Amino acid sequence: MSWIAGVLILMALMLVTLPYIVRDQVVIWLYQQGVDNARFDALDINWFTGRVRVKGLRAERAGEYPFQLDSLLVDLDYPSLMQKQIRILNLDLQGLRTGLAIREGQQWLGPLNLTELSTSADEQPSPDTDDAAPSPWSFGLDNLQLNAIDWRLSLEQQEQRLELDNLWLGSIYLWQPDVETSLSFNGRINGAPFSLDSTSVPLPQQKHGELQLRIEQLPLKPILGELVPQLDATISTDLSLSAQLDGERISLLPKGSITVDGLSWRDEAQSVATNRIDWQGDASIGLEALRPDSVEVKGQLTLPEGLKLDQTAMNLALTRLGWQGELQLKMPLEAPLQVKLDGGLNSGALDLAQGGEQPLALKLGGLNWQGAVALDLPAKAPMTLALDGTLGSGAVDFTQTSAQPLSVKLDGADWRGNTRLLFADAGIDLSGQNSLKLGNLALEQGSSLDLTLASLDLKTALTGKAMSRWQLADTALTLDALNLRQGDALEVSLASMNGALDAVYDLDSGALDLKADTIKLGATDARLAKKPLASVKALNLSALQLALPLKLELANAQADGIRLARTVQKEPLLALKGVNLKRLAMDQQGLNIDRIGLTGLDTVMNLDESMAPVDIRALQQQLQALGGESKAAQASPSPDKSGSDSADFRVRVAELRVDGESQFRFNDRSTEPEFNAVVAIDKASVKGIDTGSGKQSTFELSGKVNRFASLEAKGKVNLIGATRSGDWSAELKGMDLPSLSPYSIKYTGYFLKNGQLNLALEGTLDEDKLDGKNHIRLNRLEVNPVDQAQIGKFQQQLSMPLGTAVAVLQDSDDNIDLDVPISGSLDDPSFDYQSVINKIAGKGVKQGVMSYLLKAMQPYGALISLAQTAIEASQTGAFITLEPVVFESGTDTPTGDVEGYLGKLTGLLKERDGLRLNLCGISVAADRQRLSQALNEENAERKEPLEPDALALELNARLQRLANARAEALKSRLQGDVAADRLFLCYPQIDKEGDPRVEPAL
Repeated sequence: MSWIAGVLILMALMLVTLPYIVRDQVVIWLYQQGVDNARFDALDINWFTGRVRVKGLRAERAGEYPFQLDSLLVDLDYPSLMQKQIRILNLDLQGLRTGLAIREGQQWLGPLNLTELSTSADEQPSPDTDDAAPSPWSFGLDNLQLNAIDWRLSLEQQEQRLELDNLWLGSIYLWQPDVETSLSFNGRINGAPFSLDSTSVPLPQQKHGELQLRIEQLPLKPILGELVPQLDATISTDLSLSAQLDGERISLLPKGSITVDGLSWRDEAQSVATNRIDWQGDASIGLEALRPDSVEVKGQLTLPEGLKLDQTAMNLALTRLGWQGELQLKMPLEAPLQVKLDGGLNSGALDLAQGGEQPLALKLGGLNWQGAVALDLPAKAPMTLALDGTLGSGAVDFTQTSAQPLSVKLDGADWRGNTRLLFADAGIDLSGQNSLKLGNLALEQGSSLDLTLASLDLKTALTGKAMSRWQLADTALTLDALNLRQGDALEVSLASMNGALDAVYDLDSGALDLKADTIKLGATDARLAKKPLASVKALNLSALQLALPLKLELANAQADGIRLARTVQKEPLLALKGVNLKRLAMDQQGLNIDRIGLTGLDTVMNLDESMAPVDIRALQQQLQALGGESKAAQASPSPDKSGSDSADFRVRVAELRVDGESQFRFNDRSTEPEFNAVVAIDKASVKGIDTGSGKQSTFELSGKVNRFASLEAKGKVNLIGATRSGDWSAELKGMDLPSLSPYSIKYTGYFLKNGQLNLALEGTLDEDKLDGKNHIRLNRLEVNPVDQAQIGKFQQQLSMPLGTAVAVLQDSDDNIDLDVPISGSLDDPSFDYQSVINKIAGKGVKQGVMSYLLKAMQPYGALISLAQTAIEASQTGAFITLEPVVFESGTDTPTGDVEGYLGKLTGLLKERDGLRLNLCGISVAADRQRLSQALNEENAERKEPLEPDALALELNARLQRLANARAEALKSRLQGDVAADRLFLCYPQIDKEGDPRVEPAL
């Protein structure tokens, strides 16, 4: 028994001394590893209870982290060993201070070089474990407690520090996998406080657990600086996480908040910085075989202080950014990828500046999105994107500095709708309801373009096929206060516009099909070259259909308050109270209009000193401001007049009508004084206008000229279609002649002092040849000479003074009736106003005078003649020579029916009080012969006969006395019925041809 006692004593000594031996061997081993100072205070082992305690283990080495362990306590459950279970009842570690350093290819744990230790271990032969059977032993832990842990990590370019104030882990048993395990610890990472609390069941097939993580102001630069040196930020979290593992299926449910402060990214190209990012929300993440297949996020992300981005040529500043909503992401292995985003995105003011060759700047007052976004990515089908929500922006200010500077300003914009996009191989298909509102848009492009718009409201169902075929349905458009300026050339303003329309447009072919039930335009004004061009108070279009290539249909159009251009007197060139158009149809071949109605027409024609339409010429110059006359237009041939076979654009108007209080004003500065006339139109109409056929258009016109003269006209003409033709009749009554004096002075030299004009016209036009019959009646005409030079020219056409013609033509009622035919070719450049005046003078007045005299002197008017020149008239002292009174040769005795002839002449003078009569006695060769014979007989009987020369003088004197005696004989006969002051004797003429006679002349 003694040896047994000895063995027991020996074993007891060994068990007692073993902790000391181990302690000393540890110290020796530490020194062997090169530490400068090593200490191991105590190693206590309670072999009966299974408790092991380590106290005061320290190791130090210059330049390396120390290894300091204040206390380690381990309680082992002996009974469990009987069941091949290693169960640690308690593991308590207090005060551990050390670190891991990696530098120059060496790894150091505190003062120990792990690289050298691993090299030594590699030299030892490893046990053969290929055929080793699974161990029957199992492990369990009741309690793990760590306190005052200070762990440091030193890498090549960074150093980390982990401080654990407390760590507790409890109840984990491999033989009881369903037992819930708890883990909690708190401390600091690089000085940032953190804590983690979790409960889990990590060992069974179906694992689950919950975790709560809190981090306060953790700098990321020390952690990620070596991997991402450009990044700097501080992160704080307050997160809870629920997790469940069922086979290969993992479900994660994070919830809480994440805050990132002082985030910045800086590299050579750019710099991004934001002071704070806040996330608050929860999520659900599903993984299958570690592959994410579903993600659901609900929460709020904000950048309360915005974001700044600086690049070499661009700077961006955003004052605030936030998102709140839900995100659903489904990524099943063999099903379409689906992304759904529902919520709101809002931002504060955005300021963007970009340099370079074309610098630009953008300022955005804010952006707000509220709605849903859905994205489907099928494996073998096109991707679809659906948007349903509202997008609004604050004030927009965009400028681009270049050769053509661009500026865009907008008070705000708002889009609402639901849109679906299908990304097919052929292109993108689009469909959905859309609503767009804009407020106070201002666009300016240098000095060439300036556009402002107070508001725009557009609602439409938009459909797009392959981004080439577009369709608008149930579209409602409203805009207010549109102003457009194109340089100094064009200015357009539109007070308002609203309409409802549908449209289809094919981008590839350019085909357009547009239908609009109604389109209404408010006050519209257009200026050209800084001068008024056109304006309208209101325009309404009904049942509009437009198709491209050109096809236009319109059921009705109503325009009010139209003004066109401006005259030199600063008044509208043309003004209309209203225009009504019914049933318009236009295509590339022509234009058809059922009816055009004009009301309240007020238009003016101003002619300058050269009779040019000064206002129309100014309008043409205005239109040239849009770009000038094109070369094609300059080179275009003259219109074809060949008739209906022409392929030119054809215009047909069934009826054009003017009603209401309408007037045409005419001012002509080519006369002195200026001529002015106003034609008040009671009604006017033209029917059957057709530029492509020879069919004539019927017209009617009635109105007043200068308030009192009535004007009526009707007929049929074709002046714009085939060869010009037509017939017409017109009547002008009661036209006061003094108002026509400016033209009378211009063309005749006479001022019309008094009188009225009545005019009846009938005419035809055949193949541009004009043939007209005009009956003119002048009542109480009185004229005064004003321009002697023009009077001389007019008298050459008239062959008599106008006063003489008036005296002849004016009847006892002071009326003058003339029938004046007018004929000529419209293509003849000499057929103008002056030619018409000449025809009136030559055919009208002259033939009127002759006609009257022939009738008045019948049957004694056969030899009436007019002086052809002023020289001829001066020789006789008269412009009208009547039939002569013949005398017997050598006597003053008339022959023939002298009494009857003188009676007719007396009657003429009594009927025309203004006429004066010259009586011109004439002796002829027969008189010379008879008087010469008588004189020779007398001379022979004289005591002293006359010499031949004296005899010749005496004969001439007797011939003159004979001629004068004949005139006196007629005067004496007429003087009884005609006042002597109307009868004049001419200087007697001798040796004229013809019969001995007296020539009466007016």
